[in-house]
Amino acid sequence: MPQNMHDFYETNARAYFERTNRIDPEPILAPLLPHLRPGSSILDIGCGSGRDLKWLTARGFNPAGLERSPSLAVLASEHSNCPVTIADLFEYQPPIHFDCILLIGTLVHLSKPEFPGALRKVMRMLKSGGIMYLSMKAWGGSEKTEDGRVFQLWSDSELRREFSRLGLKIVEHSRSRSLLGNRDVWLGYILTGEV
Repeated sequence: MPQNMHDFYETNARAYFERTNRIDPEPILAPLLPHLRPGSSILDIGCGSGRDLKWLTARGFNPAGLERSPSLAVLASEHSNCPVTIADLFEYQPPIHFDCILLIGTLVHLSKPEFPGALRKVMRMLKSGGIMYLSMKAWGGSEKTEDGRVFQLWSDSELRREFSRLGLKIVEHSRSRSLLGNRDVWLGYILTGEV
């Protein structure tokens, strides 16, 4: 992630937490439930407010968070009562392999050339037969928002091409409006594959 994006989330940690922690993640996370066993180990990369960690814990799973922003990591851990490691995805050395890894909007600031390397890193953290949930902003090119953040936008065909190159199989696919109530459209994928 570009340094200025990291700085944004660190500087605006409390505001970001307040804006996202009350949103019900059920529409995003419920499709994962048939693919998980009780007690499944789940890593939420870029866990933000800890909202999804809390939801998963309440349903009998064993989630942990990974968050680059130290301030957000503290807020997420306090909110969810789950362990949250402060680290960058590319530098993180997981203590275990996970049944499921969440990338909910996590890779939206990476340039398109960086995207495959990030997915390869995540694939190495999964148990054999594990699943990944990935969501990305739809359309194409990139956009800069009023707060200065730059988002990479992806078409379904672009993402499918990347998944195919990496040997990832799409188990389920969704297209939905942002839960923040804006006009953003998100593409969601449940993926599986061997390294």
